[in-house]
Amino acid sequence: MLTEHYQKIDVIDAQLAALFEARMQTIKQIATIKHEQGIGLTDIQREKAVLDARLAAVEDPALEAYVKDLYQTLILISKQYQARLMKAMKEADEK
Repeated sequence: MLTEHYQKIDVIDAQLAALFEARMQTIKQIATIKHEQGIGLTDIQREKAVLDARLAAVEDPALEAYVKDLYQTLILISKQYQARLMKAMKEADEK
């Protein structure tokens, strides 16, 4: 019984990993644009809009807090990745 559910989770996790990788590739492109245009790392309005939109899409109210945590963490990871990329681009420009 549990094995079937674990297999479902494995399939979902594989999809999530692929989607995460695609998201991070887009984040990389965003970091490049921000660097080239001299735009700062954080856009509070965009972060709020993303979070609000994702929370509005939650169908099960019992999951709202978890979805909020998920996207806050995802935004943090994305910003950390952008910061690392933008720092490397700045250092490359200075050489």
